[in-house]
Amino acid sequence: MKQHFSISAIETFTIVAQELSFTRAAAVLHITPSAVSHRIKLLEQQLGVQLFTRQSKGVRLSLAGETLQHHAMAGMKNIQHGIQQSQFASKKTKLVIAVIPSLCQAWLIPRLTDFSRQCPQIELELIISDQLADFSKAQIDAHIHFGSGDYQGLESAFLSRERVYPVCSPEILAQVADTRLCELLTQRQLIHYKAGIEDQPGGVSWADWLQRFAIDKPTELQQIWFSHVSMAVTAAIHGQGIALGWHKMVSEEIKAGKLIKLSDDYLQTAFSYYLVAPSRAYNNPAFVAFSQWLQVQMEVIDSHQLLPVPL
Repeated sequence: MKQHFSISAIETFTIVAQELSFTRAAAVLHITPSAVSHRIKLLEQQLGVQLFTRQSKGVRLSLAGETLQHHAMAGMKNIQHGIQQSQFASKKTKLVIAVIPSLCQAWLIPRLTDFSRQCPQIELELIISDQLADFSKAQIDAHIHFGSGDYQGLESAFLSRERVYPVCSPEILAQVADTRLCELLTQRQLIHYKAGIEDQPGGVSWADWLQRFAIDKPTELQQIWFSHVSMAVTAAIHGQGIALGWHKMVSEEIKAGKLIKLSDDYLQTAFSYYLVAPSRAYNNPAFVAFSQWLQVQMEVIDSHQLLPVPL
């Protein structure tokens, strides 16, 4: 006879496994610590194993607990996803796409109207994520990622390279007599994108730019730092200084006159954009349609404002 397990006990287990504390788990679940303890004891009795080892401060997972945590976390996420899906049931095919934050905000979102027009039968859910999605734990169909393209156990479709060049607002240029970059750097704030651990090796910094084009760094610098490219670009649009604009993020802003490209020179990033997904995704017609649309969009933007041969 198949044994039934308490869903509330499994949910409680996942929270305790995250918090490693019955008290903190109780606060998350809005129940008493004794209720948490009761649910864990019930689950341990049902499974016939010890899930936690009690310590003076909190608890730690046993070997059995670590094994259960991996599957229970995925299971609870699946249940939550299923509940949301049932509440907003649709005949459309749904795709869940993870995207690196800046590309999602500055490039992808403005183009989604075109996707909806071309593929009205497909419903999208977008999740921003710097780190590559863990497809074994999350209900995600694909990730538009910035990296090397080499991802073990996954398939990656090349989308586009990225090129970087200095930009600023028209207002800044209107306020100075000498618009050469070397002079602007002495008078205006430098806007930095501080790359994360994962994409730092593939990006371009101001240090890279100054060294490559033999521009002396001013003795006294006004500087401001941002964690994402889109934030640095937004700061530049608002006249807060000079930024290194990533072509995907700034090409439309340049066309609209919100930013001005300060040099015909550019550097190409070591990393590129890829659509990363498990092999099974390519059996999904909706995913294939999204992939094809995405590649066309990348090709269109790459054809805009062509620059000199890369250095």
